[in-house]
Order: sequence, then C-alpha cells, then structure tokens
Amino acid sequence: MAVVAWGRFFARAWLCRRAWQGCSRQYRAAFCAELKQPLAIEKVDHRPVCPHEVRVNVHFCGVNFADILVCRGQYQEKPHLPFTPGMEFSGIVLETGTDVSTVKEGDRVIGVCGFNGMAEECITDQKSLWKIPEGVALREAAVLPISYGTAVLALEHRARTQPGETVLVTAAAGATGLAMIDVATNVLQAKVIAAAGNEQKCKLAMQRGAQSSVNYSQGSLKEAVRKLVGSGGVNVVIDTVGGDVFLEALRSILSSVLRYCQQGRIQPYIGAEFKLEEVNDAFLHVIQRKSTGKVLLSLK
Repeated sequence: MAVVAWGRFFARAWLCRRAWQGCSRQYRAAFCAELKQPLAIEKVDHRPVCPHEVRVNVHFCGVNFADILVCRGQYQEKPHLPFTPGMEFSGIVLETGTDVSTVKEGDRVIGVCGFNGMAEECITDQKSLWKIPEGVALREAAVLPISYGTAVLALEHRARTQPGETVLVTAAAGATGLAMIDVATNVLQAKVIAAAGNEQKCKLAMQRGAQSSVNYSQGSLKEAVRKLVGSGGVNVVIDTVGGDVFLEALRSILSSVLRYCQQGRIQPYIGAEFKLEEVNDAFLHVIQRKSTGKVLLSLK
C-alpha cells in the first residue's frame, strides 16, 4: 500500500519518525485501508515536527471499542482512508518543536490523540501530552486517559459522588467499568454495585472493589438492584460519554488521574496485551467480549 499521500489525511496529529543518525527513517504503524477489513502493518516515512509539536516514541497504546467502530465506519468521526487507529498512548519524548515548553526530550508522557496511536512513533500537539509522574510505569499510564478520565469526569465532576453513596456500574468488568469501581471505591469512598453479563466478570468486579454484583444475564437488573438497596434506589448510575466534548473535558482532569495513580489510590487493571502485529487479534478479543479491563498494544 502506498503511503506517499498519508500526510494530508491528518490535521490534528501526524504519525512520524525522527531521522536519527545511522537509523532507519521509517517506523511501523497499523493501517486501516478498507473499512470492515483486517488492519495491515506498514512502514511510514517520517516528517519534521512543527513548532508546537512533539515527537513521541510510543511504548503502549490502548485498544478501545471506539477504535473498532472507526475501523468499521460506525464512529461519529470518520477519518479519510487510509488511517491509523489508537486514541491513547504512553511513551518517551524524542523531539520537540521550537515553541514547545511543556515537555522536553526524554520525558515520559501519556497522550490523547485522534486515532493515530497504534504506531511505533507519532507526532502530536504539546497540548495533548501530560508528563507521567515518578512511580507510575508506562504500561499502567497507558490505561489512564480514556477509562480513568471517563471515571473521574463522570463520578467526581458530573455526579459529584459523595462518600457512602451507592453507585451502580454496568458493563463493570470492562476497562471503563473497572476504572469506575476503582475511582468510586478508593478515591471517593462510595459503595459500588457492579452489573456484568456473567459470573466470572461479576467475580472480577468484586475482586476489584465492588461491594456487591448483579449478573444481568440471569434476570431483571432493576429487580436485582432493588433487592440490594430497597425502594430508595442508588445515588448514581453510570452512562459513559464520548466524542469531542468528552475529549475536551478529559484534558482538564488528566492531571488528577495521574496524581491518583502516583499516590496509589487507583490501580489500573490490564486484562490483555498484544504486539502491534497482533492488532487484529486484539480487536477480535474485544469484539468477542473476551476482554476484561484494558487491552493494550505493546510497541516495544
């Protein structure tokens, strides 16, 4: 597949590689060349960074359901073909533009980008990066932006959950569900009822901090919750959000997420890890509902 026209397809963030002395001027990336078809691993030429941009050596990239939807043409954002999926990543800064002041070469960072993280390297705006504090590993940091960003935004900023309140979390064994349990229980001191589709997932949710669980494949969720809390009901029910509005809100709270992780108040759960060349297996793992917690791609 030709990649000479790749650059024109991305306005917000570009994939790239630095021309180190004695090293290849290319890097590998996962490409969606045709919707609803397997991704291909291709080599991509680098380009120079612009003044406000940062080149990152990507170590881990999260696999989110939105990545699968965009590769099917079913997401609200529809990048021009060919494109590289991947919304969140962690890595090490390789190079900075002349106007960059927030990070420097060698810094460990997490990033939120517009579907281009599933590559060995990328270039993105400095505003899309956050330094990873000491004590937080690159692998765990890659879990934080989407799942934990959603959890903190929903529970702390939107619902304003108080200690002792009861939170009902559906799809509780998924990446976002487990993040909700972690934040609600360990940061906000709330009680969590975890709802999931089988007993194994309910057990995992309980192990991760939920006070009780409901297997909604075995009957009415409403009735099961009523038996647990009575007629008063729960205080908070989680409904996840997405799109550009979410990403803008996410940028305002990622510093809090990183601080919680550094303090040991949250502990990201990684359910599976795949290599870049196994990206299609990773997608299938999620599609077949085998995943629990966050699924990661390892680029190193």
